[in-house]
Amino acid sequence: MKSLLDSALSALRSYIEKKHDGNVASAARELDISVPTLHTWMKGTRIPSFSKMAPLLEKIGAYIVSPDERQGTARDVCFVEARTVPAGEHLESPDMEEYLAVPLVEEVGAGPGLIPQGQLIAWFLVWRHQRAIQHKRDLIAVRIGKHSTSMIPTLRPQDIVLVDRQDTDVQNFTGRIMLVMDPDGCGKIKRVASEHQPRKRDYRITYYSDNAVENPPEVYSLMEDFQGDWTKAVVGRVVWAWSDVSCK
Repeated sequence: MKSLLDSALSALRSYIEKKHDGNVASAARELDISVPTLHTWMKGTRIPSFSKMAPLLEKIGAYIVSPDERQGTARDVCFVEARTVPAGEHLESPDMEEYLAVPLVEEVGAGPGLIPQGQLIAWFLVWRHQRAIQHKRDLIAVRIGKHSTSMIPTLRPQDIVLVDRQDTDVQNFTGRIMLVMDPDGCGKIKRVASEHQPRKRDYRITYYSDNAVENPPEVYSLMEDFQGDWTKAVVGRVVWAWSDVSCK
């Protein structure tokens, strides 16, 4: 297994190869570090301290993931002669470093953990610098069901939402739009409220809809309906949405 420092150096080498065509001097100028110093690090003749490496890792967008952190579902993108719309024909081609490929699944089948290949509809491209998306990797795109009208007018059937599976906090926030599951394991997009019930050592979880007239609230017990496991109830927070406005 690579040491932390070896992993950091590997990330730096990859950055130099991809962004500067292996030109150490060019990378050094970009990262505001002396050329001789960076040369010695890359050759291995001088071992840097991690404290000196850390600012460079931040500049190149690298980050450290501990072993107990869940691996992100989003993937890096590699464009091969990316097709652009007519308006962009004479502009510089899109930079693959600017985007993430996120798995797109149907609402009912969306959930935690790895996504089975059979449930994958397609890969959805997102711009990684959008403020709601920055620094997030465990993302999935979810397509609202054809007959799912519970979140109208906020979300309509076949709209696509982006879900951050690392953000599952419904105990400190009420009314967030979340990807949740019912006790049978079916995914759905709902607003969520939770109420601690100390005497019962339980939480009352309420899923409610924006289209409340046709969709009354669903009330569950964390202990009785989800065996006390929050991950069986709440998958993640909706942070972005693509909505069809052609008929609005």
